[in-house]
Amino acid sequence: MKWIKTLFFMIIFILIILFSLQNRDEVELRFGLYPFQERFWAIPKLPLFLIILCSVFLGVLIGGVSDLYQRFQLKKALRQNEKMIEKLNREVESLRSSSLERPSSFTEIDI
Repeated sequence: MKWIKTLFFMIIFILIILFSLQNRDEVELRFGLYPFQERFWAIPKLPLFLIILCSVFLGVLIGGVSDLYQRFQLKKALRQNEKMIEKLNREVESLRSSSLERPSSFTEIDI
């Protein structure tokens, strides 16, 4: 299984290299409102593959951070539920071991 994973990552790496070699043309980045576009933002020329790969990396990073946040929330809820279960188990045990006698109308039936 480990060699399949390694082979998969090698294929992805080769595809990224081929993509980068075929998309080396420089493009201008533009951002901002139309009248202020030229004044406040520098317009660097960057290779197209770099822009696309950085965008993909940024998307994966944002998705990973949101996934981590959701996992922490789930772990917090799990800890709270485990504490509640432990509290309820202690309460059940204390009720079972209390000195209150059962009414005579209740009898245990062995099945």
